[in-house]
Amino acid sequence: KDLVDFALNALGLGQVVDTITALGADYWNQIKQIATQLLFAGQQIWAQAKLVFAQLVSDLQNHATDALPLVIQAIGQLTSLVGSSGKRDLVDFALNALGLGQVVDTITALGADYWNQIKQIATQLLFAGQQIWAQAKLVFAQLVSDLQNHATDALPLVIQAIGQLTSLVGSSGKRDLVDFALNALGLGQVVDTITALGADYWNQIKQIATQLLFAGQQIWAQAKLVFAQLVSDLQNHATDALPLVIQAIGQLTS
Repeated sequence: KDLVDFALNALGLGQVVDTITALGADYWNQIKQIATQLLFAGQQIWAQAKLVFAQLVSDLQNHATDALPLVIQAIGQLTSLVGSSGKRDLVDFALNALGLGQVVDTITALGADYWNQIKQIATQLLFAGQQIWAQAKLVFAQLVSDLQNHATDALPLVIQAIGQLTSLVGSSGKRDLVDFALNALGLGQVVDTITALGADYWNQIKQIATQLLFAGQQIWAQAKLVFAQLVSDLQNHATDALPLVIQAIGQLTS
């Protein structure tokens, strides 16, 4: 306990204990754990962490009403500083802070890809700033609520949430978003056939696939049927690819 107190005092956290503990024991415990790990992390990491903590203390004193996103963001930066053992903690922390603990089983049941995507987004969000974190929390809250009420329709709900969240976390996420949409629609296996027709057709398909993530469950379900038919047709009649692709694009854009 002396060690923890020493670390907290050395990092100047004494003056914001009350503000952080008021957010809930989890956040304060996370800060204590990081502070203690930092004692063993070497001078360079300690120095970087001191800057993050100094900024946090300053921010909390000036914007105490916005404490939660400030603390979450600092925990994100600090956990990535303390290294790979911290990486797993970081993911767990992000998932818990976003309230996802209660739907882990539902999402993992859909396949590892979906859960990994959610974990990646949750972790990126720790570094995305307060405003984006707040928006993402709303999307996740809606997802948790929907999954608890409509667990049988989990897949389209998760796909839609991933779409909204990936576009929130910015341009690095944009490419992931397109890839995710294409894979979720089963298009990975006909990329070569479509790109061979010319970049225009493939770009059109990518654009449609990405838009579909935001189009709601019903349209997503209809589009999946069109894409499934297209994949099947292309695998059986690859020489007639062009009219098949044009027809599918027509159905999807109508």
